[in-house]
Amino acid sequence: MNEELRKRILPNGSAKFIFFGGKGGVGKTTSASATAIWFADHGYDTTIVSTDPTVSLSVVFGQEIGGEKRVQIKHVPNLCGMNINPKDAKGHYKKRFESMMGQMNSALGEETSQSPCADEMATFDQFVTFLDEPESQVIVFDTAPTGKSLRELAMPFNWAAYVQKQIMEGREMAKLMNLPENTNESLERDKERYERAMVALRDKEHTVFNLVMLPERLPIEETASAIAGLSEHEIPVQSLVINQVIFQKDIDGNPFLQSRANLQAKFLNEIQDRFTGLLHTEVPLLAQDVSDIDGLRQVGKLLYGE
Repeated sequence: MNEELRKRILPNGSAKFIFFGGKGGVGKTTSASATAIWFADHGYDTTIVSTDPTVSLSVVFGQEIGGEKRVQIKHVPNLCGMNINPKDAKGHYKKRFESMMGQMNSALGEETSQSPCADEMATFDQFVTFLDEPESQVIVFDTAPTGKSLRELAMPFNWAAYVQKQIMEGREMAKLMNLPENTNESLERDKERYERAMVALRDKEHTVFNLVMLPERLPIEETASAIAGLSEHEIPVQSLVINQVIFQKDIDGNPFLQSRANLQAKFLNEIQDRFTGLLHTEVPLLAQDVSDIDGLRQVGKLLYGE
Protein backbone atom coordinates (compact mmCIF):
# COMPACT_ATOMS: atom_id res chain seq x y z
CA MET A 1 0.00 0.00 0.00
CA ASN A 2 1.16 3.52 -0.80
CA GLU A 3 -0.22 5.97 1.77
CA GLU A 4 0.78 9.02 -0.28
CA LEU A 5 -0.99 7.69 -3.38
CA ARG A 6 -4.10 7.07 -1.31
CA LYS A 7 -4.04 10.69 -0.13
CA ARG A 8 -3.65 12.02 -3.66
CA ILE A 9 -6.51 10.08 -5.18
CA LEU A 10 -9.11 10.98 -2.55
CA PRO A 11 -11.64 13.64 -3.65
CA ASN A 12 -11.45 17.00 -1.94
CA GLY A 13 -14.78 18.71 -2.49
CA SER A 14 -14.92 18.25 -6.27
CA ALA A 15 -14.79 15.48 -8.85
CA LYS A 16 -11.59 13.45 -9.00
CA PHE A 17 -10.27 12.05 -12.30
CA ILE A 18 -7.94 9.06 -12.05
CA PHE A 19 -6.23 7.75 -15.20
CA PHE A 20 -4.42 4.47 -15.74
CA GLY A 21 -2.22 4.21 -18.82
CA GLY A 22 0.72 2.25 -20.11
CA LYS A 23 1.76 -0.56 -22.39
CA GLY A 24 -0.75 -3.21 -23.37
CA GLY A 25 -0.88 -6.24 -21.11
CA VAL A 26 0.67 -4.70 -17.98
CA GLY A 27 -2.49 -4.62 -15.86
CA LYS A 28 -4.14 -1.27 -16.63
CA THR A 29 -7.68 -2.66 -16.62
CA THR A 30 -7.06 -4.62 -13.42
CA SER A 31 -5.59 -1.56 -11.67
CA ALA A 32 -8.37 0.74 -12.90
CA SER A 33 -11.15 -1.71 -11.99
CA ALA A 34 -9.66 -2.41 -8.56
CA THR A 35 -9.41 1.34 -7.94
CA ALA A 36 -13.02 1.95 -9.00
CA ILE A 37 -14.29 -0.84 -6.72
CA TRP A 38 -12.18 0.48 -3.82
CA PHE A 39 -13.78 3.92 -4.13
CA ALA A 40 -17.28 2.48 -4.50
CA ASP A 41 -16.77 0.27 -1.44
CA HIS A 42 -15.76 3.38 0.50
CA GLY A 43 -19.04 5.09 -0.34
CA TYR A 44 -18.00 7.29 -3.27
CA ASP A 45 -20.27 7.61 -6.30
CA THR A 46 -17.87 6.19 -8.88
CA THR A 47 -17.75 5.63 -12.65
CA ILE A 48 -15.17 3.57 -14.52
CA VAL A 49 -14.70 4.51 -18.17
CA SER A 50 -12.69 2.54 -20.72
CA THR A 51 -11.37 4.38 -23.78
CA ASP A 52 -10.07 1.12 -25.24
CA PRO A 53 -12.69 -0.33 -27.65
CA THR A 54 -12.44 -3.88 -26.30
CA VAL A 55 -14.71 -6.03 -24.17
CA SER A 56 -12.36 -6.01 -21.19
CA LEU A 57 -14.67 -4.16 -18.80
CA SER A 58 -17.55 -6.43 -19.72
CA VAL A 59 -15.39 -9.48 -19.03
CA VAL A 60 -14.02 -8.12 -15.75
CA PHE A 61 -17.45 -7.31 -14.34
CA GLY A 62 -19.31 -10.21 -15.98
CA GLN A 63 -21.96 -8.08 -17.69
CA GLU A 64 -22.53 -6.12 -20.86
CA ILE A 65 -21.04 -2.61 -20.63
CA GLY A 66 -21.63 -0.51 -23.72
CA GLY A 67 -20.83 2.97 -24.93
CA GLU A 68 -24.17 4.74 -25.07
CA LYS A 69 -24.77 5.25 -21.37
CA ARG A 70 -23.42 4.40 -17.93
CA VAL A 71 -24.39 0.96 -16.65
CA GLN A 72 -24.82 0.08 -12.97
CA ILE A 73 -22.27 -2.59 -12.00
CA LYS A 74 -23.93 -5.58 -10.39
CA HIS A 75 -22.82 -6.55 -6.87
CA VAL A 76 -20.91 -3.23 -6.44
CA PRO A 77 -23.12 -0.46 -5.09
CA ASN A 78 -22.07 3.09 -6.04
CA LEU A 79 -20.27 1.92 -9.21
CA CYS A 80 -21.24 2.47 -12.87
CA GLY A 81 -19.29 1.58 -15.99
CA MET A 82 -19.05 2.70 -19.59
CA ASN A 83 -16.95 1.34 -22.44
CA ILE A 84 -16.38 4.09 -25.00
CA ASN A 85 -16.36 2.71 -28.52
CA PRO A 86 -15.79 5.19 -31.36
CA LYS A 87 -17.86 2.99 -33.68
CA ASP A 88 -21.03 3.84 -31.76
CA ALA A 89 -19.91 7.10 -30.14
CA LYS A 90 -22.77 9.56 -29.75
CA GLY A 91 -20.64 12.65 -29.05
CA HIS A 92 -21.18 15.98 -30.75
CA TYR A 93 -17.90 15.76 -32.61
CA LYS A 94 -18.59 12.49 -34.39
CA LYS A 95 -21.93 13.67 -35.74
CA ARG A 96 -20.57 16.96 -37.00
CA PHE A 97 -17.36 15.38 -38.30
CA GLU A 98 -19.36 12.92 -40.40
CA SER A 99 -21.61 15.71 -41.66
CA MET A 100 -18.67 17.91 -42.64
CA MET A 101 -16.84 15.05 -44.29
CA GLY A 102 -20.02 14.10 -46.14
CA GLN A 103 -20.08 17.57 -47.67
CA MET A 104 -16.45 17.28 -48.64
CA ASN A 105 -17.09 13.86 -50.18
CA SER A 106 -19.89 15.36 -52.25
CA ALA A 107 -17.68 18.20 -53.43
CA LEU A 108 -14.64 16.08 -54.23
CA GLY A 109 -16.33 12.86 -55.25
CA GLU A 110 -14.08 10.95 -52.84
CA GLU A 111 -14.45 8.99 -49.63
CA THR A 112 -12.37 11.39 -47.55
CA SER A 113 -14.39 10.75 -44.40
CA GLN A 114 -12.50 7.53 -43.76
CA SER A 115 -9.88 9.48 -41.83
CA PRO A 116 -7.52 7.27 -39.79
CA CYS A 117 -7.85 9.75 -36.92
CA ALA A 118 -11.68 9.89 -36.88
CA ASP A 119 -11.99 7.14 -34.25
CA GLU A 120 -9.52 8.84 -31.91
CA MET A 121 -11.33 12.18 -32.27
CA ALA A 122 -14.73 10.62 -31.62
CA THR A 123 -13.40 8.77 -28.58
CA PHE A 124 -11.77 11.86 -27.15
CA ASP A 125 -14.89 13.94 -27.70
CA GLN A 126 -16.91 11.43 -25.73
CA PHE A 127 -14.61 11.29 -22.72
CA VAL A 128 -14.29 15.08 -22.75
CA THR A 129 -17.91 15.05 -21.60
CA PHE A 130 -16.88 13.17 -18.43
CA LEU A 131 -14.22 15.78 -17.71
CA ASP A 132 -16.43 18.75 -18.55
CA GLU A 133 -19.64 17.52 -16.94
CA PRO A 134 -18.72 14.87 -14.33
CA GLU A 135 -21.64 12.80 -13.10
CA SER A 136 -19.75 11.09 -10.28
CA GLN A 137 -17.50 12.02 -7.38
CA VAL A 138 -14.76 9.83 -8.84
CA ILE A 139 -14.20 8.91 -12.48
CA VAL A 140 -11.59 6.25 -13.21
CA PHE A 141 -10.30 6.01 -16.79
CA ASP A 142 -8.91 2.76 -18.16
CA THR A 143 -7.11 4.10 -21.23
CA ALA A 144 -6.04 2.45 -24.45
CA PRO A 145 -2.38 1.40 -24.86
CA THR A 146 -0.04 4.37 -24.68
CA GLY A 147 0.36 5.30 -28.33
CA LYS A 148 -3.36 5.35 -29.04
CA SER A 149 -4.07 7.33 -25.88
CA LEU A 150 -1.57 10.01 -26.90
CA ARG A 151 -3.16 10.25 -30.36
CA GLU A 152 -6.56 10.67 -28.74
CA LEU A 153 -5.19 13.64 -26.80
CA ALA A 154 -3.50 15.33 -29.75
CA MET A 155 -5.70 14.84 -32.78
CA PRO A 156 -8.94 16.60 -31.81
CA PHE A 157 -7.10 19.82 -31.05
CA ASN A 158 -5.11 19.73 -34.26
CA TRP A 159 -8.18 19.03 -36.36
CA ALA A 160 -10.47 21.59 -34.71
CA ALA A 161 -7.81 24.27 -34.83
CA TYR A 162 -7.06 23.56 -38.49
CA VAL A 163 -10.68 23.64 -39.65
CA GLN A 164 -11.47 26.72 -37.58
CA LYS A 165 -8.46 28.51 -39.05
CA GLN A 166 -9.64 27.70 -42.57
CA ILE A 167 -13.14 28.98 -41.86
CA MET A 168 -11.99 32.15 -40.13
CA GLU A 169 -9.57 33.04 -42.94
CA GLY A 170 -12.13 32.24 -45.62
CA ARG A 171 -9.82 29.91 -47.49
CA GLU A 172 -10.75 27.46 -50.21
CA MET A 173 -11.52 24.55 -47.89
CA ALA A 174 -14.45 26.38 -46.28
CA LYS A 175 -15.84 27.33 -49.69
CA LEU A 176 -15.37 23.84 -51.05
CA MET A 177 -17.13 22.27 -48.08
CA ASN A 178 -20.00 24.77 -48.27
CA LEU A 179 -20.22 24.73 -44.49
CA PRO A 180 -23.30 26.14 -42.74
CA GLU A 181 -22.95 29.52 -41.07
CA ASN A 182 -23.14 28.13 -37.54
CA THR A 183 -20.27 25.66 -38.04
CA ASN A 184 -17.67 28.10 -36.79
CA GLU A 185 -19.68 28.72 -33.61
CA SER A 186 -20.01 24.99 -33.08
CA LEU A 187 -16.28 24.48 -33.52
CA GLU A 188 -15.59 27.31 -31.12
CA ARG A 189 -17.81 25.69 -28.47
CA ASP A 190 -15.95 22.42 -28.88
CA LYS A 191 -12.62 24.21 -28.74
CA GLU A 192 -13.67 25.68 -25.40
CA ARG A 193 -14.77 22.24 -24.18
CA TYR A 194 -11.43 20.75 -25.17
CA GLU A 195 -9.56 23.58 -23.48
CA ARG A 196 -11.50 23.01 -20.24
CA ALA A 197 -10.71 19.30 -20.48
CA MET A 198 -7.02 20.04 -20.87
CA VAL A 199 -7.13 22.32 -17.83
CA ALA A 200 -8.63 19.43 -15.86
CA LEU A 201 -6.02 16.96 -17.13
CA ARG A 202 -3.20 19.31 -16.16
CA ASP A 203 -4.57 20.03 -12.67
CA LYS A 204 -2.75 17.81 -10.18
CA GLU A 205 -5.35 18.54 -7.51
CA HIS A 206 -8.20 17.07 -9.54
CA THR A 207 -6.46 14.58 -11.85
CA VAL A 208 -4.01 11.81 -11.00
CA PHE A 209 -2.35 10.13 -13.98
CA ASN A 210 -0.89 6.70 -13.16
CA LEU A 211 1.23 4.61 -15.51
CA VAL A 212 1.14 0.85 -14.99
CA MET A 213 4.23 -1.15 -15.85
CA LEU A 214 6.11 -4.39 -15.26
CA PRO A 215 9.73 -4.55 -14.05
CA GLU A 216 10.91 -5.48 -17.56
CA ARG A 217 12.81 -3.73 -20.36
CA LEU A 218 10.00 -2.96 -22.83
CA PRO A 219 7.51 -1.60 -20.25
CA ILE A 220 10.26 0.62 -18.80
CA GLU A 221 11.01 2.14 -22.20
CA GLU A 222 7.33 2.59 -23.05
CA THR A 223 6.76 4.25 -19.68
CA ALA A 224 9.56 6.71 -20.40
CA SER A 225 8.04 7.40 -23.82
CA ALA A 226 4.57 7.91 -22.30
CA ILE A 227 5.88 10.38 -19.72
CA ALA A 228 7.60 12.34 -22.49
CA GLY A 229 4.48 12.29 -24.67
CA LEU A 230 2.18 13.45 -21.89
CA SER A 231 4.69 16.12 -20.93
CA GLU A 232 4.34 17.59 -24.43
CA HIS A 233 0.70 18.28 -23.52
CA GLU A 234 1.76 19.52 -20.07
CA ILE A 235 -0.02 16.58 -18.43
CA PRO A 236 1.97 15.45 -15.37
CA VAL A 237 2.35 11.79 -14.47
CA GLN A 238 2.23 11.48 -10.69
CA SER A 239 2.39 7.78 -10.02
CA LEU A 240 3.79 4.47 -11.26
CA VAL A 241 2.13 1.15 -10.46
CA ILE A 242 4.76 -1.58 -10.82
CA ASN A 243 2.86 -4.82 -11.30
CA GLN A 244 3.74 -8.51 -10.80
CA VAL A 245 6.71 -7.94 -8.50
CA ILE A 246 8.17 -11.07 -6.91
CA PHE A 247 8.94 -10.39 -3.26
CA GLN A 248 11.66 -12.33 -1.43
CA LYS A 249 9.21 -13.52 1.21
CA ASP A 250 7.23 -15.37 -1.49
CA ILE A 251 10.14 -17.24 -3.11
CA ASP A 252 10.39 -20.02 -0.50
CA GLY A 253 13.44 -21.68 -2.03
CA ASN A 254 12.05 -21.82 -5.58
CA PRO A 255 15.06 -21.39 -7.94
CA PHE A 256 12.96 -20.16 -10.85
CA LEU A 257 11.27 -17.48 -8.75
CA GLN A 258 14.64 -16.52 -7.27
CA SER A 259 16.12 -16.11 -10.75
CA ARG A 260 13.20 -13.97 -11.88
CA ALA A 261 13.36 -11.91 -8.68
CA ASN A 262 17.07 -11.26 -9.25
CA LEU A 263 16.32 -10.03 -12.77
CA GLN A 264 13.45 -7.89 -11.53
CA ALA A 265 15.70 -6.35 -8.87
CA LYS A 266 17.90 -4.86 -11.60
CA PHE A 267 14.91 -3.36 -13.35
CA LEU A 268 13.40 -2.11 -10.09
CA ASN A 269 16.65 -0.28 -9.35
CA GLU A 270 16.57 1.21 -12.83
CA ILE A 271 12.97 2.34 -12.31
CA GLN A 272 13.97 4.07 -9.09
CA ASP A 273 16.85 5.82 -10.82
CA ARG A 274 15.04 6.86 -14.01
CA PHE A 275 11.65 7.87 -12.67
CA THR A 276 12.51 10.08 -9.74
CA GLY A 277 9.90 12.41 -8.29
CA LEU A 278 7.04 9.98 -8.97
CA LEU A 279 5.19 7.81 -6.48
CA HIS A 280 6.11 4.15 -6.85
CA THR A 281 3.70 1.40 -5.77
CA GLU A 282 4.75 -2.24 -6.11
CA VAL A 283 2.01 -4.84 -6.52
CA PRO A 284 3.05 -8.47 -5.94
CA LEU A 285 2.73 -11.25 -8.46
CA LEU A 286 -0.37 -13.09 -7.28
CA ALA A 287 -0.82 -16.86 -7.33
CA GLN A 288 -4.34 -16.58 -8.74
CA ASP A 289 -5.91 -14.93 -11.76
CA VAL A 290 -7.60 -11.64 -10.89
CA SER A 291 -10.82 -12.12 -12.80
CA ASP A 292 -13.65 -11.44 -10.35
CA ILE A 293 -14.84 -8.83 -7.88
CA ASP A 294 -13.16 -10.48 -4.89
CA GLY A 295 -9.81 -10.59 -6.68
CA LEU A 296 -10.11 -6.94 -7.67
CA ARG A 297 -10.92 -6.01 -4.07
CA GLN A 298 -7.70 -7.73 -3.02
CA VAL A 299 -5.72 -5.66 -5.53
CA GLY A 300 -7.46 -2.50 -4.30
CA LYS A 301 -6.32 -3.24 -0.75
CA LEU A 302 -2.77 -3.84 -1.95
CA LEU A 303 -2.83 -0.44 -3.67
CA TYR A 304 -4.64 1.68 -1.07
CA GLY A 305 -5.17 -0.35 2.08
CA GLU A 306 -8.44 -1.16 3.84
